[in-house]
Amino acid sequence: KQWYQRRVAITAGDNGVVYSALPLSGHAKFVVQAQELAVGWSGSFKIGVILISPEVFKDGFQPPRYSPAMPHSWVWSSLSLHVGQDLKISYGSVNLEDLKKGDKLGMEISREGTLQFLVNDRSQGAAATNVYSTDKLVYGFVDHYGQAVTSTIGYVITQNQFTV
Repeated sequence: KQWYQRRVAITAGDNGVVYSALPLSGHAKFVVQAQELAVGWSGSFKIGVILISPEVFKDGFQPPRYSPAMPHSWVWSSLSLHVGQDLKISYGSVNLEDLKKGDKLGMEISREGTLQFLVNDRSQGAAATNVYSTDKLVYGFVDHYGQAVTSTIGYVITQNQFTV
């Protein structure tokens, strides 16, 4: 397992985005487990996907820090689903600010491109469809902010074909 720790969690409420190293494709699942949460901050994890054009990698691309104004993204934060610049209120049955040490937060994309978010392996419902329908590359990410200090990457699975 790999882990991530936001080093300035006591003095700063942000500065902790982790992206998948490779683009996601086919059936993909990305899961992190909360290891340490700080008191004194509001907010917690944000998790989502961003679509990035392959051309941006030619000049040493640095992935952006997530913001609601970022186009071509689906991000779950607290109880809200951000779709690019639009906001869909009340996504899921769990408030991400209520996560506790040991809870698992994840996302899964079907081969057909349907995105869903997970808490402790329980689906929170379809968040988007046709995620793979553009010429852009799909990357998963988790943003540690507020209470979220340390997480471990439980697993990242990408399967382009299933065998039975």
